[in-house]
Amino acid sequence: MKITYLGHSALLVEGGGKSVIIDPFLTGNPNSGVKPADIKVDAVLLTHAHNDHFGDTIGIAKANDCPVVAPVELANYCTEQGVKTVGMNIGGSHQFDGFKVKYTLAFHSSSLTLEDRIVYGGEPAGILLTLGGKTLYHAGDTALFGDMKII
Repeated sequence: MKITYLGHSALLVEGGGKSVIIDPFLTGNPNSGVKPADIKVDAVLLTHAHNDHFGDTIGIAKANDCPVVAPVELANYCTEQGVKTVGMNIGGSHQFDGFKVKYTLAFHSSSLTLEDRIVYGGEPAGILLTLGGKTLYHAGDTALFGDMKII
C-alpha cells in the first residue's frame, strides 16, 4: 500500500492495481501540491461533508467516472450532482473490485456549506480501507474515543 499525503485530511492510497482518494480537498488547500485534474482513481471516499474534506469530490468523480463512497445523506447529494455513488452507514461495508471500505464511528459534525444553503451530510464516519492486502484507518475529523483501541 502506497499512501500519499495531499494536505489536511486528503490521502491518495494505491495498492493492488487500484487507487482511491480520501477527502479530496485540493483546490484552495495550500498543502496539496496537486491539481484535481492530475488525480486518477477508482473511487472517491468521504468521511463527512465539511468543505475542507468534500473539496473537489464532484470534479474528480466525474473526470474518473468513478463512484463517490459517502455517508448516505452525502451520497444522495452527490447523486444529485450527477455522479455515481455508494451510500454507507456506520458499521456497513462494501467490497469493490480490488478493495473494501468499512465505515466506523466518528464524533464530529457534517454539513456542506453552499452559496445559498447548508446541506446536511449525514453522520460523520471513519474509514477502514483494505487495499493491496493492507488495512488503513482514516479517522476523518473525529474526536478521540475508546473504540479506537478496538479499531
